Amino acid sequence: MSTRQRGAVGLLLMLLIVLTLGGALLASTLGAATGRAASAEALALAADAVAGHARAQRCLLGTGTVVLHLPCPNMGAPEGVAAPACPGTTRGRLPWRTLGLAPLRDAAGECLWYERSATGARVIAPGVALAGQARASAGGAPVCSGHYNAADYLEPAGGNDVALSVSPVALALPPGCP
Repeated sequence: MSTRQRGAVGLLLMLLIVLTLGGALLASTLGAATGRAASAEALALAADAVAGHARAQRCLLGTGTVVLHLPCPNMGAPEGVAAPACPGTTRGRLPWRTLGLAPLRDAAGECLWYERSATGARVIAPGVALAGQARASAGGAPVCSGHYNAADYLEPAGGNDVALSVSPVALALPPGCP
């Protein structure tokens, strides 16, 4: 094989490697974007359901502000049902049954979490487990699996959680509500 042919083969081999790596990078980027979109869609649906539930309860009962009628997080059995009380800021799983929803999951397949405070709420997609997070099932969540220890799902800033706050506009008193 001549020097010229070896040079051409080497160039083609290098081009093949670059194209393969570029394709893998593109597939990874598209996969991550699709995952973010799936999580964003579930979060938006959950935030709308939380706000709708609070507005409906406020109109039905006719007392307090809409924020006071935000559901509590699900803190354990029965799965998907809001706890009866949640003072202060409370984190737990999204109370999907209380909201009339199927269990909503993020792109990693984890059920959404929910945080309620005296001033509002946010829904959280926990993403994949990070080092030190043990998500083995404790039997209390047969549909979502896992358990209710928030530290094994949610992390401080800098983790891989994605959260969406329930907007103040969504919590405005609807027209015609007493």
